[in-house]
Amino acid sequence: MKKRSRITIKGIVQGVGFRPFLYRSAHQFQLTGFVKNTSKGVILEVEGEKQALEDFNAYIIKNPPPLSLIEHHETREIPLEGSERFHIVPSEDTGQNDLLVSPDIAICANCRDEMFDPQDRRHNYPFINCTDCGPRFSIINSLPYDRPKTTMEKFPMCPQCGKEYGDPYDRRYHAQPVSCYRCGPVLTGHGKEGEETANPLDKAIEHIQANRIVAVKGLAGYHLACRALSQEAVVRLRELKGRETKPFALMATLEMIKQYAHVSPKEEALLQSPASPILLLKCKNNDGIAPSLAPGLANMGFMTPYTPLHFLILEKIGEPLVMTSANITDEPIIYKDEIQSLSGLSDYILSHDREINIFADDSVAQVVNDKLYMVRRSRGFVPLPLKIPVQTPHTFLALGPMMKTTFTFLYKGKALVGQYIGDTDSPATLEAEKKAVDHFRNLFSLEPTHVVMDAHPGYPNRELASQYPNAQVIEIQHHQAHVGALMAEHGMLKPMIGISMDGTGYGTDGNIWGGEVFVGDYKKLERFGHLKYLFLPSGDKSAKEPWRFALSVLHELYGPEGKTLEFAREMGIKGEQVLETIKKRVAGIPTSSCGRVFDGVGVLMGLGKLNSFEGELPMKLQALAESAPKGSKTYPYGLENEKKLQILNLMPMIRGIIEDRGDRAEIARAFHTTLAKGLVKMATKARNEYNIETVGLTGGVFQNTLLLEMTVDLLKQEDFSVLIHSQVPPNDGGISLGQAFLAAGQLLNKEN
Repeated sequence: MKKRSRITIKGIVQGVGFRPFLYRSAHQFQLTGFVKNTSKGVILEVEGEKQALEDFNAYIIKNPPPLSLIEHHETREIPLEGSERFHIVPSEDTGQNDLLVSPDIAICANCRDEMFDPQDRRHNYPFINCTDCGPRFSIINSLPYDRPKTTMEKFPMCPQCGKEYGDPYDRRYHAQPVSCYRCGPVLTGHGKEGEETANPLDKAIEHIQANRIVAVKGLAGYHLACRALSQEAVVRLRELKGRETKPFALMATLEMIKQYAHVSPKEEALLQSPASPILLLKCKNNDGIAPSLAPGLANMGFMTPYTPLHFLILEKIGEPLVMTSANITDEPIIYKDEIQSLSGLSDYILSHDREINIFADDSVAQVVNDKLYMVRRSRGFVPLPLKIPVQTPHTFLALGPMMKTTFTFLYKGKALVGQYIGDTDSPATLEAEKKAVDHFRNLFSLEPTHVVMDAHPGYPNRELASQYPNAQVIEIQHHQAHVGALMAEHGMLKPMIGISMDGTGYGTDGNIWGGEVFVGDYKKLERFGHLKYLFLPSGDKSAKEPWRFALSVLHELYGPEGKTLEFAREMGIKGEQVLETIKKRVAGIPTSSCGRVFDGVGVLMGLGKLNSFEGELPMKLQALAESAPKGSKTYPYGLENEKKLQILNLMPMIRGIIEDRGDRAEIARAFHTTLAKGLVKMATKARNEYNIETVGLTGGVFQNTLLLEMTVDLLKQEDFSVLIHSQVPPNDGGISLGQAFLAAGQLLNKEN
């Protein structure tokens, strides 16, 4: 008996080969009808025998294209029409968008093989792509996803590309960026003065080989590239970019990466995945790598080439390259063809005329316990949705914090976390966040009913809330938002113990928090305890000049004379001035920050007195600790009760570290062990009081994978269930998700 069904499929179902997949499947099951893209999703009508319809329906849900994501699938029976064939009809814009968008995707193996095949018509073509790879998010202007709604609109297809584009059995069927030498984008080159040059790729190779810096236009922004094996080139890059010692990311083939770093099977899979993130890997051989690339650190960030152009450059160079974001200090990545700005950062610009519509920095990740552990979520992952187990009629826009900012839209049981923006304390970055938010609003037809922001009254991106005068404003405390992000990505609705070890955030008592333990669920989260408050002289200056906090720690331990005065004098007149403010408790504020504890211990162990980039001394402290053999050495610490809060007092530990004359690496490892044990003690206290067995670990300090793994192991030994991050970073890049989730919880709590 024949029947006809109307099927609606929503999710990431455009730009990933979904319609040709449905076309081939319909023919396989001998069905007739049609399929079309709409701004509400993919809609198809299929007609045939009842059993064939049922088998077809089951098949397409179980075996969708690998890059697709089905969020919603609905089938209803409709009257027979007697259609004689199955065909693909033109897209339809229904006005209301309920679609999702694929991230930009690394070049696939098939396109790579074609590009290196001398017999192929796209041999060495820098923009080769197909339905399985290439630009998506960065070139889309609006939905549904069709070529006229992308930045490929200005490149009319030649007959050969048009034939591939129109053939449902071709790998390039409706691949919107499809092109070739005859009809596609063209490479351009610009010298130091901005003048155009001939043979741009060859010229770029020539500059890199001569230890110069080349700006390369990638999928979603420009990179600065140079030889990673050349100290001269890396030093020059540091000068041009104004970056003292912060490590640079490297791009290399998998074979090259294995020469310099340990690569597990999971890490290898991630390096070669469609997202192709920068992966932080343990160094095994620094021979030949420029000494100033990642000084004093045990990890290096590697990614494999993910565009055809990257592959062409690496093939000619034959060695690892530095490939870092092209940006002016404290500003977002350059993605427009800003020749003047790029000329100030490089010796040569390798560009092309395919416009980037929206920027996205490279994503950064690690592998922890054989799972993805995100450090920066951006290109390759954004705008993939996260499922949220909360249904609300409201649309929340969370603006994130000031540092490592992202934003999040939460609606209809999902969260769209935006790309990495950066530190919004500069007008350019604030404008970048506004542009990115507006892009999401327009692309996904979203209008926030609630705007969520950090409780810190001085964060610049709070002013973006004024763009939505009809939206209700909700404030969420910084470290509670960290815990909220962990709850959201795990779909955790039950109460848990949230340990948030972080740098700094504005606390509800007016102090600077950063070493917090919370208890509760997404509707109500309360502070259970924290690290002992210590005086933070000079406020934010102490993050860049951690000797100031180290001096405060010495004063707490030894008073104003002796070791304290000696250290102050070592720092010169400025040190003695800061000591006076510590004595008088002025020009500073109490803090519970765990990040500042790491800073202070790093200074007191002689690893340096300044952070030339965020987390420099803590990263060196971790690297030192990891060089020591595993041991059980610990220092004393205290658990105290103050104003109904549990206080973890680490001052006995710091005294022990200062007075320990043993091996520095063993001391560093014992510091990590002691802190982990102290946190587990706090969790045990919370369990005893609230009978909660689940603990979540979050906050920027838990980017330290040594501390993370130690704490997880100790918690499991005490029979806790432990949650850690994977889909969003533990650092401030995950905060916007937590803000949105907790705001939704607060509202549900009030409404119920």
